[in-house]
Amino acid sequence: MRRVWLRVALAAGAGLASLVGCTGVLVALVWLFSKTVDVFVIMGSSSGPSPIFWVGLVILIIVAAASLSLPARALGAKWDHVTNTALLSVLGFCAFVVFLVVSLVAPFVGVPLALMAIVATPLIGSLFAIREDYHYTVGLVRATVIAAVTIYCASLLAIWLAHGVEGWLYYLVPVIVASASWVVVPAIVALLRPE
Repeated sequence: MRRVWLRVALAAGAGLASLVGCTGVLVALVWLFSKTVDVFVIMGSSSGPSPIFWVGLVILIIVAAASLSLPARALGAKWDHVTNTALLSVLGFCAFVVFLVVSLVAPFVGVPLALMAIVATPLIGSLFAIREDYHYTVGLVRATVIAAVTIYCASLLAIWLAHGVEGWLYYLVPVIVASASWVVVPAIVALLRPE
């Protein structure tokens, strides 16, 4: 019993470390974009971003993939399967970034999709991490999906509760609620996976 809780704590800690790493990547991406992309590129100039932007973008994607591989390793995935899980999770993280940019133009469409992408990233990554060695059980998939949908609905409720409140900090409340899935979902998968 003690070993199971150690495995759960390890998976939750790996999910938290992955969240911190990806948040750092997102902040570094915004900083890199602000320092290397000319304002005229956004408005339709013919010159593209500088080569340093593309090099920095590739480095940040590699860092995000390394950070997203931590929960898979904590759940016991083998090395080749960790790579597949990290690449799949990077796609979810990139979807979050794309929908975050869309939310600047159309918030009623972009924000719910961005929250869905941030909740789906650890869900898909955690379930895919144990796919090779373990058979899925109905209880594992059901509990994991119910937890993810509950966190997503709570983040949508947080949008509604924070609507009309002054200050940019209240706009982060739904993202903070949705990012709880990065700790909760790997912990549930670690707890309920078959031995």
